[in-house]
Amino acid sequence: MATSLDGKADSSPLRGFIYHALRFSSGKTYIDYIPHTKTPAVAPEPHEFVKSYSSLLPFEPARGDFLDCCNGLLLFVEGSIPQYYVCNPVTKQCVAIPRDFTLENICTSEISSLAFDPFKSPHYRVVCVDYSESKPFQRFRVFSSETGSWTIQETAFGYGSKKSTVAKHCIYLDGVLYRQSVSKQIGSKRLLCFDLNRGNSRAIELPEKERLAPNDYGCIGLSRRHLCYSDLVGTALHFWLLEDRCKNGRWTLIHNINVDYLGNHVHRLDRITIARFGKISALRPFALHPTSEVIFFGTRGAMLSYHPEDRRVELIYRTKKDRQIMKGQISVFPYTPCLVNLKDFGQLDCSLSQP
Repeated sequence: MATSLDGKADSSPLRGFIYHALRFSSGKTYIDYIPHTKTPAVAPEPHEFVKSYSSLLPFEPARGDFLDCCNGLLLFVEGSIPQYYVCNPVTKQCVAIPRDFTLENICTSEISSLAFDPFKSPHYRVVCVDYSESKPFQRFRVFSSETGSWTIQETAFGYGSKKSTVAKHCIYLDGVLYRQSVSKQIGSKRLLCFDLNRGNSRAIELPEKERLAPNDYGCIGLSRRHLCYSDLVGTALHFWLLEDRCKNGRWTLIHNINVDYLGNHVHRLDRITIARFGKISALRPFALHPTSEVIFFGTRGAMLSYHPEDRRVELIYRTKKDRQIMKGQISVFPYTPCLVNLKDFGQLDCSLSQP
């Protein structure tokens, strides 16, 4: 470990992980839940948690309908004219976001995001990328639960194009949305930063980009209110901290964990887990603990935790024989409960408001 994370852990306790799963026997993809082992008495069983939010929605959600999880709130979408829903499983609430019919055919709901921090405000925002305009600028449609209306915000650069791809999974911290981007032509891997409060944006080069897999994503996450990036570099998992948020674009290496060391611990587990884990070369970082330095990693068949203070490795979850975790580095969402009550917007449609 190169350094330590210092910061106020103003976050709810980690209860589990929402993730994208695949069932081999049917080829069906779906959303599932992994309880965190540190809270077995309060963490619901996987099927119970899924039922807790599925029962709140007016439709049966498929994998593609789940968009984001941010500080205890879940975002879903339904229909060609996107009808967004925000759910809070703790308060057993689900609210329909007023529709903006101008969103049809101009926004991709697949990379829509939630922006919510209950320690800063009880209000949240739904952010949708608008592809109706060409470069050099990119538009966002933003819904605010405080105003109950949609607005337009623009960035100084394109958020995604035919020459680049963006990860669906994003991170929200202090008014800024962070999302990974990979350029198909030049192999550039960047972190896109969009400030919802100031309306500006920038792109930061990811650390040691020349050593990263050119067409794959790493993992971004929050640890003690610091944004971190992790990826497999050679034979080690590297974890970096972004200094001063996105002001200077500098990364500091905080952990360097040898893959063989992790593999040796995996092979001390039971034979079923070893079989599910598979090849050590498939190991990837999955998520970060929001209030500690614990790191979660795994393969398509198993998820484990690494504790830097004593270099301990623990099994969190192993899949059933015909199941797998789909691209865990961008599809595992840490879930922390939230007691904020959601405002009901009724059934009214909402016309777009200009900022």
